[in-house]
Amino acid sequence: MNFQIGGRRYDIAPEDIVNATRNIPPNPADGRNKYFVRLHGRQYPIKQVLQLVTGLASLEFTAQYAHRILTALEFEVSNRPSSATVAIGASDGGDEMLKLLVVLETDEDGWEVASCPTLPGCHSQGRTKHEALANIREAIRGYLASMREHGESSPSSSKFEILEVPV
Repeated sequence: MNFQIGGRRYDIAPEDIVNATRNIPPNPADGRNKYFVRLHGRQYPIKQVLQLVTGLASLEFTAQYAHRILTALEFEVSNRPSSATVAIGASDGGDEMLKLLVVLETDEDGWEVASCPTLPGCHSQGRTKHEALANIREAIRGYLASMREHGESSPSSSKFEILEVPV
């Protein structure tokens, strides 16, 4: 697909998108991104994908432009669920992912506390949601590594529903 951004012309094919994101982790979900594309079993913010394939700074184009380009290349762009689901790689460097529910709560001191109900006792915290999610991700990786080390089988991905209840 040929397109132009900031006076520069680009010719990008779907395989260029796949290759540009290979071995690059998605930016952490921090609430600023609304649209994502699934690549390598992970959700990437659409602006990160276009930034990686073009080398442009994310300020040089809009999310709307990234959305239009990715959908024209026949990638499925979607809204990421607003729940705090953290995908954890099942093995180092592998594309297989384990999706686990992470519950976030703000404690009385203003810290974000993250818990993974699937893994009893697996908790972490951070000053911000972003920091708490990064910390719980590491705690989950350590928990799963300990399970493997002790010959325990890994849990299956979490299933959950979010209910809205009038108050």
